[in-house]
Amino acid sequence: MDLIYSINRSRRRRNLAIQVRQGEVRVLAPQRLSTAHIEQFVQSKQAWIRGHLQRQQQQQARLALRNWCDGETLQWLGQPLRLTLSSGMPSSCQASANELQVRLSPRVKNRQAQTQKRVEDWYKAQAQQWLDSFAAHWQQQAAAWQPQQWQVASFTAKWGCCTANGRLRLNWRLWLAPEWVVRYVVIHELCHLRHFNHSRAFWRLVEQLEPDYRDAERWLKENGGSILDRRFLAY
Repeated sequence: MDLIYSINRSRRRRNLAIQVRQGEVRVLAPQRLSTAHIEQFVQSKQAWIRGHLQRQQQQQARLALRNWCDGETLQWLGQPLRLTLSSGMPSSCQASANELQVRLSPRVKNRQAQTQKRVEDWYKAQAQQWLDSFAAHWQQQAAAWQPQQWQVASFTAKWGCCTANGRLRLNWRLWLAPEWVVRYVVIHELCHLRHFNHSRAFWRLVEQLEPDYRDAERWLKENGGSILDRRFLAY
């Protein structure tokens, strides 16, 4: 069976790359590269692509779709959080022990959507607190090497970015992962303040700051797809 894939061209891109996410294959290509060249590249990567698709299908088959119901399990920094729902005033979302307790007003009609919003808002707030704490520690360790801003954001297909003007933005979904994985992604983006690329010098700096970064990269490749997918938000 022929692979089905989309092509995303960019003037800024210099090399070909392939993304396999949520069962879809996307090829990132330079603006002027011929379609024939892209097809040849995809053909050479067929085994790799099919392997990723198969692993994603196997992972999703063992995960339940997220229904935002009482008793479901979420993760925070790799630890399980049991979602408990109640009715009352005022509406709130807070963690207690190993539970994430969501209380909604009896007047709320679409309780599933409101539960999801409350939980996502809680994640964003807690992730920003974690990031602020990390930033304070980083300020002490590397005062001359600081981003302009540390910010939690919402992305659908990436963990974070470092902008050209030095702003770090991290995906709130990242905080479902174990803390050592979160730390790696933050370090990865910080290294872009020195090297705005993925050169050998960049990876040497990453390894200097995070010697076990390959383990985190592997973890994200194996588990990241279902965290980014709002149907699951799990791994």
